[in-house]
Amino acid sequence: MSGSISRTSASTGMSTGTEPAVILAHADGRDETLSFADISRESSQFAHYLAAQGVKAGDRVAVMLEPSRPFYVAIFGAIKLGAIAVPLFTLFGPDGIRLRVLDCSPKLLVTNAEKAPMAEGIPGRQGRRRQRADFMQALASQPAAFEATTRGDDYAIYQYTSGTTRELPEAVKHTHRAIVTLMLAALYGTGLRPGDRFFCPSSPAWGHGLWHGTLAPLALGLTIGAFSGKFNAERLLKALHDHKFTNLSAAATHYRMMRNCGTASNVLVFSRQAFLHRRADRQRDCRLCRADLRPSGLQHVRHHRDRRDPGQLSGREGFRRQAGVARQADPRRQGGSAGRERPRLPARRHG
Repeated sequence: MSGSISRTSASTGMSTGTEPAVILAHADGRDETLSFADISRESSQFAHYLAAQGVKAGDRVAVMLEPSRPFYVAIFGAIKLGAIAVPLFTLFGPDGIRLRVLDCSPKLLVTNAEKAPMAEGIPGRQGRRRQRADFMQALASQPAAFEATTRGDDYAIYQYTSGTTRELPEAVKHTHRAIVTLMLAALYGTGLRPGDRFFCPSSPAWGHGLWHGTLAPLALGLTIGAFSGKFNAERLLKALHDHKFTNLSAAATHYRMMRNCGTASNVLVFSRQAFLHRRADRQRDCRLCRADLRPSGLQHVRHHRDRRDPGQLSGREGFRRQAGVARQADPRRQGGSAGRERPRLPARRHG
């Protein structure tokens, strides 16, 4: 998958090696930018490092880090080797870590000094390595290129469920081929287009943050944004503005915090293309987004949405309607919601 992301982004013409791949907005106010070339080179070095440590194709490599340079290097390096990357949420306590580590039996766990003692206390599990302060320096001596030999049906990632709907968390096992499905969803569901900049503040330890917020847009050669550390709405708004992000995909809680932080109406943020069907004037898009972050803006969005023919809607809303599931206004809805689902809406095929 890591190799396919590099090849796909190059073949689409959407990026070059020196263009930004990931822009990290740290909670302490720092910004950090990783290029496609950075990730390609350093993940190759990490793949060589893993091989030197005895990690083989099919072995699991757990990564419990905030979005950061080591996080992306470790995830893509493990995948490039043919090992299985296992992202773990950084806010897990000892029980949450223990359940997942005992289940997947990783050969290596990459984490920070704060979390390392929790992992080291897991009974019968020895040989775990913590992230050293000189983590990146330790890779510098490794070769900068790695030839991946993975196949489409090889496992690439184990993504654990939260465990809220069953007795224990379960590992959802994804193959390298899964990235193709996610690229289609990014193009025709999310509505991403060449030149977009896509920010997803959700943790990449979960499906939304990893697949929709990281892997799919990177495979399309787009620049992504990620939030590292404790979430702060004003910090996110500043990053969206400073780095000219055009698309934001976030949880409802993020949007509520942005709306309520008091500065949303003063910041030009990103373009809302899902309801516009075209790439409109940038200033108009930004003003529309500002209105959407206020309760009154929901009526404006609903007005534009309901005026459109279902077969001509673009982006996520069009995808939902053509799939036969839509949202409609409901007088019983709670304030701020988009309505209720309306199944079995007639679909229309184009082209």
